[in-house]
Amino acid sequence: MVDRFSTRTQASVMASTAGAAANQADRWVRWAGRGLLLAALILYIFTLDTGFQPYELEGGDPITHQYAQVQARPSNAPGYPLYTMGGWLWFHGLRNLFRLAGNPLPNPIPILSSYSTIWALLALWLFYRLICRVTRSEDWPAGNWPLAWLLSAFYGVTYFFWYYATTTEQYSSAVAQTLAIVYVYLLWRDAIDEPPERYGKSPDGQRHPPTRIHESRPIGLGYLLLLAFLSGLSLAHMVTVALIVPPLVWLVLRERPELLRRPGVVLAAILIAMLPLSSYAYVYLRGAAHPEWWGNGDWKTATEWFWSFIRTSQGQEELSWGLEAGRPFFTDGFPRLIWQELSWPIVLLGLVGIAGLGRRLAVLLYTTLALYFVLCWVDRFGNWFQVILPAYPLLLLGIAPIVMDAQRLAAQTRRRWLQAVPLIVLLLAVGWRGNASLPAADSRDRPGDTALIRPALLLDQALPPQAGLFAEKADALGLNYLIEVWGIRPDLQVISSQDAAAFLRDDRPVLATWQATPLLLDELPTGMDAALRSISADWVRIFPAGQAREEDQLGVPDIYLGQDMGDGVVLVGYSYEPGPRGKPVVSETVGATDVTLYWKVSPGTHPENWSISVRPAANGAPLTGPDGAPILQDRPGPVHGLLKFGELEPDRVVRDPYRLPIGDLEEVMVILYRPTGNGFENLIELLLPLRKE
Repeated sequence: MVDRFSTRTQASVMASTAGAAANQADRWVRWAGRGLLLAALILYIFTLDTGFQPYELEGGDPITHQYAQVQARPSNAPGYPLYTMGGWLWFHGLRNLFRLAGNPLPNPIPILSSYSTIWALLALWLFYRLICRVTRSEDWPAGNWPLAWLLSAFYGVTYFFWYYATTTEQYSSAVAQTLAIVYVYLLWRDAIDEPPERYGKSPDGQRHPPTRIHESRPIGLGYLLLLAFLSGLSLAHMVTVALIVPPLVWLVLRERPELLRRPGVVLAAILIAMLPLSSYAYVYLRGAAHPEWWGNGDWKTATEWFWSFIRTSQGQEELSWGLEAGRPFFTDGFPRLIWQELSWPIVLLGLVGIAGLGRRLAVLLYTTLALYFVLCWVDRFGNWFQVILPAYPLLLLGIAPIVMDAQRLAAQTRRRWLQAVPLIVLLLAVGWRGNASLPAADSRDRPGDTALIRPALLLDQALPPQAGLFAEKADALGLNYLIEVWGIRPDLQVISSQDAAAFLRDDRPVLATWQATPLLLDELPTGMDAALRSISADWVRIFPAGQAREEDQLGVPDIYLGQDMGDGVVLVGYSYEPGPRGKPVVSETVGATDVTLYWKVSPGTHPENWSISVRPAANGAPLTGPDGAPILQDRPGPVHGLLKFGELEPDRVVRDPYRLPIGDLEEVMVILYRPTGNGFENLIELLLPLRKE
């Protein structure tokens, strides 16, 4: 009894020890995974997109997704309904938190970009868990977490993944969805690999040896339906994710062919896969409510627009068999970027190593990569790079069995320290790839992010409420973004010339930048004469000619002069104030001073069309820039040259603003001049003090 008790006790202790070791291994895996996500989160937050370069406002996925997620409008075709609705909830929820914290106008760009970060973190977690699952062994019962950590970190700093994790794009979500399909497939495999055994009985009541009853084999129904949903999700998101579905279905049916004899299960899987398509009702309803979002096209009804939109005609036009003529296949474009990102050794080892993941998983990955290759061959003018993003982690999965084999061989030698060599190489690879990707992947405060600086200055002024704003393309795009997405002066509206005519008819204020004013005047309907009044150094107020307006009575300037400048031109006075800073987009700018001159023409005079030069000065001398050239603002007449002295109505005061790029000015020199055959002729030079003694 003592021996039996001792044996049982020993077995119990061994089982308890094994259980404790397994629990300890699980804890290491969990904590290492959390550390990975925390490190990635810190990296992505500190490189998160914060601004736009001018070309980025003109179109493309990032700006399209931003408007879609802020306004709950369909994104670029086919609409990305589920992704967009999730982004809408994320943006408005996070922005409201910032407002509660005391920031009424938080920058929307990092908020929207952080939605991509969430998907990227999910993708990294799934990738880490996948590697842990495929590297389980006696030595690593919960998976080789150091290897999983390094491979995941390497993928996390590849350029494309890093860039799309910190900008407003949908590609990190496609990676997460693809990896989720592979991960759930492995969970399904675990669920069906150990089916229960059923005992039969003979007529004499004796038990037979255990036999598997074919119909009783588990099918992992829950995981199957989850796989169906994840597969169908691509139909309402990135369709290219569905390339993994054909080999997935083939493997599932090969393992459980009896599923075809269970129509209820098949029907349930099909219905669940089709369920995400119901989200396209959102695309239709939002589009029907906002025809202004339809874009260019001849659609008579919302239904016509909807079917054209989800067919993605642009994407279909990009499909073209073969490679571009004259483009070397292996030296330019796809697939060069893959080995440029991962390096030749890792790509080759990954391709070879996939075979070591087991026959079934290898079939899934090899077939998916082959389908990616075919699509990239066909879609040579399209966004093929969206396909190679999920290809990176699939290739990197193949590194895991190779490293594990190398470590086993090292463990059989006397130099067990050799087991660390592959991990050290991977650590160096992480450093190499991160350092190479950082300059291009860092989207925070890029020097070229200037697209919103001038539009912010244009809005940081005393503009009349409910006004329509007309501007050149670059300014109009920036203004529209600040108004619609950032929420700065939401009462204002960027308008076209046709809209401007309607605004004028409805007696609504119309403002145009002085650069765009000639274009607006030219595009107003025939017979609609307009009058001008400059309201700032940037904006001109447009209103119907001859229409009396109370706000047109300008009153007396801050500093009254009544200075006769000669030839019937009178400088009534002037005002000055600090120029706008453009907050909250521009926190600090070089100081500027806005100087406004007030002109009129004396009755009975007919002055020449004198030009105006306004120059900052100090101690009676004009100031010069770093290059030694004088700093000046020259105009062929008042209101940025849009008016001429010889055409002014007598005694009508004209407001004429200028912006000088220097703060705390002491003096301003005003010169009236006209060009001559030999140069210039000055009518008068007048020095105006800006600081009171």
